[in-house]
Amino acid sequence: MANLDFEPYFESIDTQYYDPKYMITILENIVGTGLNDMKNKIKNTQVVVSKEQITEYLEKKFEEESPELKKRIENPKPKRSRNICKWTDEDIQASSQEFVDQLSAGRYCFEPYTLKYFKRYSNIVRNKALFLLSIIEKIGNSDSMSIQDVLSELDIQLDEDGKVLREDIIRLITPTVYNITELNEKVTKANDLSTYLTFKMSKHSLYREDLSESEIYPSESLQIKDLYYDSVKGNVPLSKNQRAELYEQQRIMTKKLAKMLIDL
Repeated sequence: MANLDFEPYFESIDTQYYDPKYMITILENIVGTGLNDMKNKIKNTQVVVSKEQITEYLEKKFEEESPELKKRIENPKPKRSRNICKWTDEDIQASSQEFVDQLSAGRYCFEPYTLKYFKRYSNIVRNKALFLLSIIEKIGNSDSMSIQDVLSELDIQLDEDGKVLREDIIRLITPTVYNITELNEKVTKANDLSTYLTFKMSKHSLYREDLSESEIYPSESLQIKDLYYDSVKGNVPLSKNQRAELYEQQRIMTKKLAKMLIDL
């Protein structure tokens, strides 16, 4: 997703607080639809393709694209001796061909974890998008008291009239649009049967790449209070106050560690 340009929406750099309803207006303008339609579309954007549909599609493609390969896979050569020393040249050649065939046939194999990945990923970004929309809607409708704990946790600043800080408008809208975009792209890819010809994922492949499951999915939290993760897309960025507090905590810890090392 390209960086959003918010400058056209604000009067000047001197105006810091804006009417809360204006935040909804900006979001609707960027996304191109009303808030209620936005929420309904997000809820209805689902991975609907089934394991059976994918398997049937891959089987059909196997027949269309590689009929000879399919025939060899389904009708393997008679079993050879387990003692490789007794293999003939024909056995060696057949074994090599089988190895190549298995690799080629992998294009038409369905990895169940792939579909699970798409569903879990889309569920995470859908829930985050809906949660963020709920926050924006409540602020916009002057119902911020019902989510005061959330606003405090995210350090969203409202003035005595309920107006919202320009910086916070950007902090809330940016991850909202990102998660909506991610949801649409992920679900579109998941529901396209041709995806499963080239995109394969399994727990074994993750371990082989030295990856854990947590590394391939977005964070379920709206915000991670860590300076290192402040730029993670889809999360609410840290406010200036939050960053300052974390820098101070980091400074204190560094000072304590330095003292411990000196005292050793």
